[in-house]
Amino acid sequence: MKEHEADEIRRKMELEFYEGAFLPFDREDRIMLVESIDKVADVIESAAFTVSLGKVAFPAEFRDDFRAMMKVTGKTIRALHECVESLETDLGEAMRKVHEIERFEDEADIIERKIITGLYSAYRQNRIGVVKFLDMKEITRKVANISDRAEDASDRALIIIAKRRG
Repeated sequence: MKEHEADEIRRKMELEFYEGAFLPFDREDRIMLVESIDKVADVIESAAFTVSLGKVAFPAEFRDDFRAMMKVTGKTIRALHECVESLETDLGEAMRKVHEIERFEDEADIIERKIITGLYSAYRQNRIGVVKFLDMKEITRKVANISDRAEDASDRALIIIAKRRG
């Protein structure tokens, strides 16, 4: 239900923008940032739904990598939160968070490729069946997509930073 809360916040902010909150030059970028953050919430909800629906237990050989991907995904989301908060108080810190998010997203991509490569290998060697292979691959991609969308949102924050520094 957090995704629903994010939608409500987005709608409230859009109404405030419409009613004149913030200067006109800043509104479009803020709206785009809010929409990007809402997409992060959407993919988190989708990944959580897929995980809960599939109830797939990763084989032991993949657990450490999957945990590592979950950990870096959490770091990415926390950094995005801190980045957005810093937009109002410290643009230098917001910029540092943008770069941190980029590093975390790269790390998530590396782990995703490692897991997917391992899944293909396990499937080809008949260590896992096709259904488990497809479920684990989908879950891995959805979790990695969270960091991708967070990085997209941080790109929006970067535009705001650049315009303010202008």
